[in-house]
Amino acid sequence: MDLTARYYRRYAAARLRALIFLSLAVLLFPLAIAASLVAIPTIAQDLQVSAVLASWIPAAFVLSSLVCQLPGGRLADLVGLKRAFVWSSLGFVAGGLAGAISPNIELLLASRVLQGAAGAVLASTGMAILSRVYESKGRGQALGWMTSAVYLGMTSGPLIGGWLVDHLGWRSVFFLPVPVALGVLLFVRRVLPGEWISAERHRVDWVGSLIFASALAALFVGATHLADLAGVLIFMAGATLIYLFVRWNAQSAYPLVRLDLLLKNTPFIRSVSAALFMYGSQYGIVLMLSLFLQYNRGLSPTEAGQLMMLQALMMTVCAPIAGRLSDRVGRRILATTGSLAIAIGLLMLTRIDSTSALGYIAVAIMVIGTGHGLFSTPNNSSALAAIPPSRVGIGSAMISLARQGGQLMGTAVISLLLAIYFDGNAIGPEDAATFETVAHLALYTSTAFALCAAWLSWKRD
Repeated sequence: MDLTARYYRRYAAARLRALIFLSLAVLLFPLAIAASLVAIPTIAQDLQVSAVLASWIPAAFVLSSLVCQLPGGRLADLVGLKRAFVWSSLGFVAGGLAGAISPNIELLLASRVLQGAAGAVLASTGMAILSRVYESKGRGQALGWMTSAVYLGMTSGPLIGGWLVDHLGWRSVFFLPVPVALGVLLFVRRVLPGEWISAERHRVDWVGSLIFASALAALFVGATHLADLAGVLIFMAGATLIYLFVRWNAQSAYPLVRLDLLLKNTPFIRSVSAALFMYGSQYGIVLMLSLFLQYNRGLSPTEAGQLMMLQALMMTVCAPIAGRLSDRVGRRILATTGSLAIAIGLLMLTRIDSTSALGYIAVAIMVIGTGHGLFSTPNNSSALAAIPPSRVGIGSAMISLARQGGQLMGTAVISLLLAIYFDGNAIGPEDAATFETVAHLALYTSTAFALCAAWLSWKRD
């Protein structure tokens, strides 16, 4: 056992400090996402952009995060988890500042790309460090508290974002995480001794990373334009690039990820696949509900944020409870139950229209939040427990990759539906009935994703 592992095994106070400050840093990631979702209608109006282009504000963030997960996770293993965490946090701050001063949609999207890339490494390294700090005991409970912090960011994001948009304008939303991140960074450097570097000194496969990034970008762009022949061709090109990535990865001396080993690791691959479908059911619906509540129900950004925060509030409450139970009674039942609860909540939302009671919508949102809180911590703990410590960085990156991939999948569904029904036009008050149809189609798709996650969770072991 090395000195760093011995130190954290011996001192409970050191483990607690690591948990607190890593969780504070990691919660900024969902906070920035959730706050910006509420601001999208105002940004679209101020910058005079279409509904489809406005949907790229979250999509650029998620796509950038996704393509950086694997190379970022492998690079973090090689240069050190703490060093990668610090530099990615600085990049996240820079992206937020750039977004706050962007004069047009093009620069705003570029800032989201930077922030998404940095956030991908920040989130995966934070989870990896905590997993190593709590390697001896209490990993499930610690990851539960970190998951709770993530959900706290999601909880406060819509409310804070809505208030900022109403009172200070949408630019303040992008400035929001900057001072907090700088303060947390200062403390992390001072109170988190040690470093975690993989003993496997393999290079990062940059060629494989480029193929993988190109494949994901083509798949997303193609999926959002499947109504056109060009979109179909781009999507097919993305699928071809995925095939080339698998072939390249198999013969590379330093593969980005050992797919052959992962596919043989049944608990890990099914946990990751379950996360993919679970987040696919969630992220697009958060965006869709934000738009529905403002366009169809006439709520202000603050009012929409107050209602949407109920989901993340239930996640925040349930995540540490699920983490504690996962260390004692196992993970499969908790994750499966959570997936089914999400499916029930989504089916409830398929009944909403412009006259639905806000109380009914609130109950459905709370059911979804409870299910997600029960699912995430047991699922993450199961995945990390199934891989060796030397690969925890890339393992955490794979979990984050599944999360970001699911979010991108959900966003692609929303973007495709908006492209089909609005054909590049802005959404107006006269489009309420059409937008309601789009929302229902998106909700049915998300329900199917949640049921896939339930099946994979049940069949994990």
